[in-house]
Amino acid sequence: MHHTDSPDSISKEEKERQRRKKIGLANKGRVPWNKGRKHSSETCARIKQRTTEALKDPKVRKKMSEHPRPHSAESKAKMRSSLRRVWGQRLKWKRLREKLFLSWVESIAEAAKKGGRGQQELCWDSYEKIKQKLHLQELQLAAEKKKEKAKERTKQRATTAEQVKEKNMARIACERRKDGEVYEDTEELTVLQGRNCKQRLMKLERKTSTNGQVAARGDIVMSHISAFEKLDLELMKREKMQKEFSFADQIKAAKNKRMELTMEALSSVHAANKKPGEYA
Repeated sequence: MHHTDSPDSISKEEKERQRRKKIGLANKGRVPWNKGRKHSSETCARIKQRTTEALKDPKVRKKMSEHPRPHSAESKAKMRSSLRRVWGQRLKWKRLREKLFLSWVESIAEAAKKGGRGQQELCWDSYEKIKQKLHLQELQLAAEKKKEKAKERTKQRATTAEQVKEKNMARIACERRKDGEVYEDTEELTVLQGRNCKQRLMKLERKTSTNGQVAARGDIVMSHISAFEKLDLELMKREKMQKEFSFADQIKAAKNKRMELTMEALSSVHAANKKPGEYA
């Protein structure tokens, strides 16, 4: 027995689907009434306004989220293939246009290079040649500037060296002047010390016992006194020559001379005091 569903058991969605199916079957093969027609601007504005209002409605948004309609794998494959075909054609036409444009540019350039009748053929590397010439000129100018700077530096170094040399010479001259003054003081001291030595020797000679020995010693002392006077004269004469030496050398020479004189004087006194038959 054939069982049919009651009208209460059929849902509203199923009824709507069946109704639409019947309408589609009835209209199959007919030309729709709106084929080739376009909506007016007022109708488009009204559709846009109502669509935005419906999308803002939370009920409509909830209904859309509850019943999503994703694309199937077949529809995605069809969309992918159609897009690839369209973009392939676009790239093909773009490359053809670029190729045609390049060939056109090359033909124009070749014609311009050859020129017409009575015209001279042009050189396409003239710009490169001019660029190279300008670069060489810049390098030459830079080299000349470097040479000028080097000359200025050498001049400055020479002037600074001369200034330093002059300062050093002035400083050395001042030091020599100071050393000369000190040396004069040391000469005076040596003269005074020599005189003191003479006086001491005279006193020693006076204290001797025998007259003959006193006379001999007096002659020796007089000879030493004359030697001291000669030495003083020589020292005064060589004063200018000794100023050329340093202060330390002058002091050392004066000390050595003084020691030599004292040693000679003492040796002469010992020789005079020595008895006949005694050995040193």
